[in-house]
Amino acid sequence: MTHIIVATHGKFSEEIVNSAAMVYGEDENCHVVTFLPGEGGEHLVEKYNAIIATLPADEPVLFLVDLFGGSPYNAASRVASGRDNTDIVTGISLPMLLEVLDAKDGASLPELVETAKEVGVAAIKSFREPAEAKAPSAPKPASQPAIAPASNDNTPREGNMNISLLRIDSRLIHGQVATSWAKAVKCEAIFAVSDDVAQDPLRRDLLLQVAPPHLKSYVIPVEKAIKVYHNPKYAGKNILWLVTNPADILRLIDGGVKIDKVNVGGMTHREGNKMLSQAVAVGPADVEAFKQLLAKGVDLSLQQVASSKKEQLTLEKLNEIQF
Repeated sequence: MTHIIVATHGKFSEEIVNSAAMVYGEDENCHVVTFLPGEGGEHLVEKYNAIIATLPADEPVLFLVDLFGGSPYNAASRVASGRDNTDIVTGISLPMLLEVLDAKDGASLPELVETAKEVGVAAIKSFREPAEAKAPSAPKPASQPAIAPASNDNTPREGNMNISLLRIDSRLIHGQVATSWAKAVKCEAIFAVSDDVAQDPLRRDLLLQVAPPHLKSYVIPVEKAIKVYHNPKYAGKNILWLVTNPADILRLIDGGVKIDKVNVGGMTHREGNKMLSQAVAVGPADVEAFKQLLAKGVDLSLQQVASSKKEQLTLEKLNEIQF
């Protein structure tokens, strides 16, 4: 396994690793080094060597640093020059760090280096990038059929699509979904199911822009999601479903969508809401909807990121909330 050392001027390294943890979760093999005013290269070398001394002998180390030629880079070069299986990539960004963390368990050091470099460039986007530049990978609008068949065979099949994960997340498609959950559940497409967002062209297009480029992603209203679920043409396909609230899940169930489990990932705090967890805020209507889901036998679990431990959302926990 490759170990990651993130080193930057100031406390940027601490904060970018903290930000990555919000998306990917904590990773014990990602180490932080700060370069503070008054410190010199020798201090950095000491910090690097102190971390490496705690690692298994001869395991690969990848330094992710900020500036080429800066002190964190120069000190890392001194360490890397005397150590095999060690490399440095400059220009660290959050997309770069997230991709490296996600790939490090199954990739070699050279492969991780290439991943970091490629993502560091590919992640640079402009909101007003010309439409023709985005056309090759642009998702179909929400009015198109939900997902294309895997082949030219349009023969109807028996059964329904597989819901790889049904997640409540107020943000719907965002970095955590794109880099963590989509890979964890090995889905073929993403459905962001929301009447409000599907009717808002700007919000819909912004979500589709941040969707993983290798996955077809759609923002559709609840009723269309029900229709697509029952379309036998899509039977057996693995789809990640995202909704913003538990009431929409009840509507899906009433429409015949088979839902056994729900991941309660994130619900934005609003005035008067109560916190169920660090990332989940609920109002009275949400609590009532959750109770109805439990009564229907749906398994509810609080889990913010794919790598974190699940916590069961029980009737007892819901009854503790007072408004």
